[in-house]
Amino acid sequence: MDAIPFEKVSVSEAKAILDKDLQRRQEKNWEHLRRMLGPADLNLQAQTYNWLISLPTEIWPLWLIKHYPRIANRFAEVWLRRSAGEELFAELLLDQRGTRKGFPAEVSREIMALKLHFDKEAAPAASQAIQQEK
Repeated sequence: MDAIPFEKVSVSEAKAILDKDLQRRQEKNWEHLRRMLGPADLNLQAQTYNWLISLPTEIWPLWLIKHYPRIANRFAEVWLRRSAGEELFAELLLDQRGTRKGFPAEVSREIMALKLHFDKEAAPAASQAIQQEK
């Protein structure tokens, strides 16, 4: 078996190369890709109120609806569509860019509580579907 060729570098040289890549990634400006907020994004929609009252009161996302009504509206829109809901949770909880600041702790906790409830609701529906197939 042939040896893998490599170049010997110092730790400081390797760090400089990695730091340069990280800096280049962080310099991307995502602002121009964001959708402009419209009036509907700044207020809760009727559908969102209906979604909210369908949830157990102990997981009502009060911080989310106060500070991010646009995201609460999106939850209401996709909640009953499993794959769309999973995509929204992934979009909110996973950092695809490497530079996101994240939500305030209270909002993150609420989103995680919603995710747990969302997954718990899916489990009985999935087992019912399996039972019907048999």
